[in-house]
Amino acid sequence: MGTLYIDTGGATTNSGSTDQNAANLSGTNATVAGSVVTLDGSPDLSGLITSGATQSSIYLAQATNTNRKIFWVTAFDNALKTVTVDVAPTGITGSNWTIGGRFHLGATASPANASIEGALRAGDVAIFNNSPAPQAATIWTFRNAGNSTGGFAKITGKAGVRPVLNTTNTSNCVSTNVALSWIENFEIDQDGASGNGVNLGSSAVGAVLFNLKVVDAGSIGINVLNGGHRVIGCSVSGVGAEAVAQTSGIPNVTYGNYLRNGAGTNGITISGSNPLQFIVDNVIAAMVGRGIQVTSTGGLLCGVYRNTIYGCGNSGLEVTDAGTPMTVMNNIFMNNGNAAGESNVEWVAGTGERESFHGWGIFNNQSGADPPINFTLNSQVPASELTSDPLFVNAGAGNFALQAGSSALNAGSPGRFLGSLSTGYSALGAYQPVGVGAPPSGRKGTAMSIRIGIGIF
Repeated sequence: MGTLYIDTGGATTNSGSTDQNAANLSGTNATVAGSVVTLDGSPDLSGLITSGATQSSIYLAQATNTNRKIFWVTAFDNALKTVTVDVAPTGITGSNWTIGGRFHLGATASPANASIEGALRAGDVAIFNNSPAPQAATIWTFRNAGNSTGGFAKITGKAGVRPVLNTTNTSNCVSTNVALSWIENFEIDQDGASGNGVNLGSSAVGAVLFNLKVVDAGSIGINVLNGGHRVIGCSVSGVGAEAVAQTSGIPNVTYGNYLRNGAGTNGITISGSNPLQFIVDNVIAAMVGRGIQVTSTGGLLCGVYRNTIYGCGNSGLEVTDAGTPMTVMNNIFMNNGNAAGESNVEWVAGTGERESFHGWGIFNNQSGADPPINFTLNSQVPASELTSDPLFVNAGAGNFALQAGSSALNAGSPGRFLGSLSTGYSALGAYQPVGVGAPPSGRKGTAMSIRIGIGIF
């Protein structure tokens, strides 16, 4: 497990294995026999580290390995001035080399991402100290999968910094088509007329997207084509299509995100067949289309829990197949839809009430849309679904905390198990009050509320 540092102050010919501008060691005539690299000059190799999070790496300028000029040092001989590396370098007859320093991720055609993407293995992390130059290409493509032994292959912005990854053409900004990729703490800016902010391809499984701020995308903000992925604590706005698009299959979790102001379609679209999706603690607001649209057929389960869905141009939640089992609990839907045939909740006619479960929620509409369509409030859990104004602090300004006296406070479930003492009653929606809720007999609201999720907005 090693760490690559990427910095605008680095160099295109560093190995990126230390958080320093200049290389620690360098030369002009390395030769290769298999995985053994013989170095020219008399470098002192005694400080090299051959395993762990600070493992040393070497940059070989003439290497012709696909998408790779950086190799991890697994052994060294300070007398013979050789290093053994993890993969045999190819195409080398006498190469410039460097060990240490910060790598520079430059514009297209410089020795940038195509030199280092292939070096990131399971358990490795590439840390971006600051924002690289905008590129007319995908900024980062994961080449190697993570695994259960080494862990994720991970790229992250440096702690306290949110570097901007800016793609200026129609390429996806960040892309992976392998297992167990981790993307954390970046601003994603995809400026093309098409192209996605983050694209998880059809062969990608088990990715984690954490604390990302997608500010622009010609097409989809976060595109999920397979499963096992987790989208956690992200902000998505200003995209041309869905904020998050998910294809059914292996379970996906969309938790604690803020999806809003989409110029395209829906906050979340779930398509394909046999969905197994969990949508929890999200705020979805002011999307041109629907808050959540489920077009999947057949059924495993879609869980929609404790979300706040507000002011979307079409329905808040729309389900197009009555045979898709949905569990809808502890949500607030308000002012979604602005015309007949639209609603806070819109179900296709059929067996939805039999296939699905719902209870504990607020469905308030002051926007002229229809009442819930093919979805009967309180039909399953009497008196648990309300139509009252949830009394947001200032929804127009994006503050969905609950005022004192809100009917959403202490209205959630569960509040107790099998006759035990109260476990505390949660509020409805994505914002929870500070402290533990009181049982129903003492429903007193508080104006001090915080959002469960990651505060990056």
